[in-house]
Amino acid sequence: MNGAQSGHTLLEVLASLLLLAVALVPLMEVYPALVRAADAREQVALLEQVAATKLAEVAQAARLGRVGLGVGGEDCAAAVRGCWVRWQVTQVSASPRSWLREVQATACVDANGNRSCESGELQVSHGTRVTSRP
Repeated sequence: MNGAQSGHTLLEVLASLLLLAVALVPLMEVYPALVRAADAREQVALLEQVAATKLAEVAQAARLGRVGLGVGGEDCAAAVRGCWVRWQVTQVSASPRSWLREVQATACVDANGNRSCESGELQVSHGTRVTSRP
């Protein structure tokens, strides 16, 4: 090549493409794992929202005396595919004039469809305490 010409030879272009291919192969192997991790984070965020919303709803109902002690659950698949949300209201203490109750809400991806949040399933729990006193 003389000084007036510029550019790359075919060999240089092929070598560059080979290096690029060698660098991209490992990245393509990691990509599916990155997508799965992003999906899991999105599911956790949606489960957080479902659990927090149900906790606020049940805690308010317990505070107003509209829901008693016990356990409940319902489908929340509109938010997350296979979602189940469970809540529980338990008595912590009581006196003649007031009471203290604990409210728990757990949202999960019910993978086996048995309407239960089990230890192997992705789940998020929130809890609070409510009192009969204002």
